[in-house]
Amino acid sequence: MVPNLDFYAADDDWISVIETVFDLGLFRVFESDSEPDCELREFQAVPDVPDGPRGRHLALFVVGSGPDPMARRIDLLPGAFGDATFRYCCEGWGLIQLYYGGSIGTQELRWSHTNHNTEKRASAWATTLQRLGDPAEWNWAAVTSASGRLNRVIRRMAVSKIGSHPVLPHAARVIAHASLQYEYGVGIHATPSYGLNRR
Repeated sequence: MVPNLDFYAADDDWISVIETVFDLGLFRVFESDSEPDCELREFQAVPDVPDGPRGRHLALFVVGSGPDPMARRIDLLPGAFGDATFRYCCEGWGLIQLYYGGSIGTQELRWSHTNHNTEKRASAWATTLQRLGDPAEWNWAAVTSASGRLNRVIRRMAVSKIGSHPVLPHAARVIAHASLQYEYGVGIHATPSYGLNRR
């Protein structure tokens, strides 16, 4: 099973999560995808992380756990992003993904999310994704340990749970204010899905 944590966060909660990432002192923090026509950025401190899409999809490299992350160039279709012709994505077998879900209007709050490969999954894909090198070069115990520590801190930040999903303080206020009560898909909603009438 791939280790992950889906949790509810909104606005200031996300800043608290990023602060936790840096405070733990275990990670180098990269954007998952660069801005069009720009190099991939590594963030050194909380203020460096932008308030926007590139600051909401992060790749965490556990220091000393394996080869440095790779920036893979992706050529863009003409006109897809104005005059931009390329972007970069951050790759590595043992990177931990940290994504912010946040509010979609006033009708939905999506899960935020941590996740990473296991050694078993990486080994199964190694021949297909040879550009990522040998998964055996990674210290998977270190990746799993750091991921677990981050997830435990996020759980401790929660003020409640919905199902198995921790709810952070500002998310709890958003959920209450917008009367979000139906959990399905990738978050919690103000209205039920067809045929569903429960949280």
